[in-house]
Amino acid sequence: MTAPLPGPVNHAMAAAVNGKVYVIGGQSGAGDGGPFLDAVFEYDPAIDTWTSQAPMPTVRGGLNAAAVNGCLHVFGGEGSEGVFPQHEVYDPTTDTWHSLPPMPTPVHGVTGAAVINGWIYLPGGGTAVGGSSGSTIHQVVQASMRCG
Repeated sequence: MTAPLPGPVNHAMAAAVNGKVYVIGGQSGAGDGGPFLDAVFEYDPAIDTWTSQAPMPTVRGGLNAAAVNGCLHVFGGEGSEGVFPQHEVYDPTTDTWHSLPPMPTPVHGVTGAAVINGWIYLPGGGTAVGGSSGSTIHQVVQASMRCG
């Protein structure tokens, strides 16, 4: 059994970098109506401990992410202001965030990403707030930034 997250969260993203797991953003609470978060939680399995890290620049849930070159690329999402085009990168070695050019089409709820030869592929996603706005959009972003 592992240590529980510091609090309930849903519609967040999770990825692993350098042997640690990161849970970023989302909504608090057990349902779909809780406040949106900018939280970054780092899990270290060697000591079974969660710690809070530098908050994400854009508060949002329903976001997507990919771990590439030691960085966590975080894309899109939704919040009380609508659907976001943001592409922000977290560097776990320095606990800092960097903003990169936004996605061409703002989306949320993308259910996966693939990294192939330095490119991040983001299929689908909702273009309007809510759960029934899926699309067939296929966006591709180059992941040239290196962290660590």
